[in-house]
Amino acid sequence: MAGKKQTHNKLLPPRFLRENECLESSVQRFVYSMLLYDGLEQIASDMTVEHADLGNERREQIAREKEMILASDDPEKIFELLRKNLDNINNTALIGKALDYESEILPMVAEKLIRNSHDTFIENAIRLLAKSNEDYSAPLKEKFDEIRSPYVQSLVCLILGFRAGEDIIPWMMDRYIKLKKLYPEETYDQGPLLALYELNARFS
Repeated sequence: MAGKKQTHNKLLPPRFLRENECLESSVQRFVYSMLLYDGLEQIASDMTVEHADLGNERREQIAREKEMILASDDPEKIFELLRKNLDNINNTALIGKALDYESEILPMVAEKLIRNSHDTFIENAIRLLAKSNEDYSAPLKEKFDEIRSPYVQSLVCLILGFRAGEDIIPWMMDRYIKLKKLYPEETYDQGPLLALYELNARFS
């Protein structure tokens, strides 16, 4: 155990995390919390439906969309739903349905994510890849440099923080340094930094 901890400290020195603290507020921090506390999004949605004044029109729309999601049994159609601007209340239902067909849908999602800039699809893809039974960390890392959007790169780093092995730590540190240098006015570096915090929690 001591030898394992010593190896881990060489990969990710405690001093590095002390000197690089995460921002209290960022998109990456929100996504990280959502992935870390599985079920939080469903609780928030349930509370919104129960207590918020959504209005009859929106409630009817939510019900129609949910019925459509639950009735879908074609992976191609479910994949298309991941790209549509459905009500946020139905996010967990959509991801749950996509997970039922993950062997067919995940390859399409991973490929589309590399060249996509549509926020709705990106957020759904991150949820799906993080929660799937199949681990896509290896192909995501392999194709990382092909990803056009630094925002997507940042969120993909979060997935790798939850799914990849300890040996990814040096690579993740390089991604953090690179994104921090290239985009000093943005929060893209928070993706790999939060991933490092998660890797530290998983392997220390």
